[in-house]
Amino acid sequence: MSKIKAIFSSFLSYFLVIGLLLVWSMPILYLFTAFDGEESRAWHHISENLLLDYTLGSLKMVFGVSLGVLFLGVPTAWLVATTDFFGRKFFEWALVLPLAIPAYILAYTYATTLSYTGGVGIFLRENSLPSVPIMSDFGGIFILSLALYPYVYAVSKTAFSNQLGSVWEASKMLGKSSFYTFFKVVLPLARPFIFGGLFLAMMEVLNEYGTFKYYGIQTFTTGIFSAWAKFGDVKAALRLALCLLGVIIFLVILEKNQRGRMAFSDDKNTTQLPRKKLRFAQQIFAFSFCALLFCFAFGFPVLQLLFWTFKEIEIKGLSEVLNEEIYNLASHTITLAFLSAFVVVSVAILLGLFQKRISSLSVVSGDTNNGRKWSLNSIKNYPFSLLFQKSISRIATMGYAVPGAVIAVGVLGVFLWIDKKLYSFVLSTFDIKIGLFVSGTVVSLIYAYAVRFLSVGFQPIESQLIKIGNSFEAASRMLGKNSIQTFFKITLPLLRPAMLTALLLVFVDVSKELPLTLILRPFNYDTLATKAYELADQEFVAQSALPALLIILISLLPAILLSRIGKRK
Repeated sequence: MSKIKAIFSSFLSYFLVIGLLLVWSMPILYLFTAFDGEESRAWHHISENLLLDYTLGSLKMVFGVSLGVLFLGVPTAWLVATTDFFGRKFFEWALVLPLAIPAYILAYTYATTLSYTGGVGIFLRENSLPSVPIMSDFGGIFILSLALYPYVYAVSKTAFSNQLGSVWEASKMLGKSSFYTFFKVVLPLARPFIFGGLFLAMMEVLNEYGTFKYYGIQTFTTGIFSAWAKFGDVKAALRLALCLLGVIIFLVILEKNQRGRMAFSDDKNTTQLPRKKLRFAQQIFAFSFCALLFCFAFGFPVLQLLFWTFKEIEIKGLSEVLNEEIYNLASHTITLAFLSAFVVVSVAILLGLFQKRISSLSVVSGDTNNGRKWSLNSIKNYPFSLLFQKSISRIATMGYAVPGAVIAVGVLGVFLWIDKKLYSFVLSTFDIKIGLFVSGTVVSLIYAYAVRFLSVGFQPIESQLIKIGNSFEAASRMLGKNSIQTFFKITLPLLRPAMLTALLLVFVDVSKELPLTLILRPFNYDTLATKAYELADQEFVAQSALPALLIILISLLPAILLSRIGKRK
């Protein structure tokens, strides 16, 4: 009986998780319906005249920003992790703060300041200095490099901090210079970490819309919006989204192949890489490099936004600036972010528990009625189990590698199809005409956020479940507690730190998300991100400063809480 129960439980876990993953992958699968039917005029025009521009523009931005984030992220990580200079402890955490500023806010802040009528633009012109071509491909690369270098900085700092001093000492004993050792020994060891951060930055470049639209740069995301809004052709938007998905798949394969079968071994008995005390001139250089980067990426934009906000308050008055609309925008943003984070964490817990359940069934033993021992040697005996065990994490994290515009188009297509079926059923059954039931509502928006950011919530919860192991749950079972009691009394309390981390991470990402929100938001339901972008796009830059500052504040508060969680751990 216990063997039958174990087999039934394992199959139930299979079907539940597969069903859940199918629901989460529907927007991606829907993109493949783009090639049903005849080729439209819009797609014919796009494929002949614009598709090459979109492809080259996207690849150019990915390549340029990749070089930019490597140039900014790796040296600063090396300086902070392995050297000692004045201000190092401040820059260690301050250089991550630019992640709180969405790239499109940086874009219009710099564009306005460096324009012909901007403060810096006027200064350059009065002193006969050349203007900065910020509204160009160079400007787009510059802005996104400032916004995204923390991805590379954070992982590189961890990689450099964990490297062993014995490797550096062995290279020096062989007569190699510090320059040679860094490029031939240290960087190859840190390469998987650096490329992991670089891969995240490349995904964010392909997801970016506001900066490219504001600077007039042709990419796949601007093309998807153009096909949707200007041409009014859903199929053309779906096909462009599918083309972009192909670029994403290529980058994922590249990321997997570059690592090959590399393996790394840490000898815990050796010391870590020693921190080098820099000379005075070297300290001046290190401090200047880190300080300039922090000022350009965080300090200057925030001060400029504060200046515009105080100027608006001075002109209009505090009550006029902090009006009901601002409160509604903040309320919509916080509500959407919290609900989406709650959904993501709930689904992530389910996926993590199902995956743990399948892993625990690798060896299951018990007593038969005859007193003989039986064993369920491996879940591999069940259909598609080996493929499923290897794929569950990749399928769950697939959404984060797909740009928000692509997911938004897929979600809208799926929900419009559901609405059409509901309309036909209600009309034929009850002779009642209904409007849109799910598409164009907050439900579709939260679902799209959950698909997009499930990976962000799944990773910390999965890691915590692995750390918890099975011993606590086994002890609970031995004390006579069932699965539900064990979950609420043992597993859930142990998961709380990871749940809070996942909740805060998703909260920050949702509050900054722009392309997905622009496509799927309900009518007259703006967020701080959409309002800041729309005001800046209409050249009301000063009025957009307050929503932008609130986005930064909402993103900074969870970051502070995350740091406190880390200290408690």
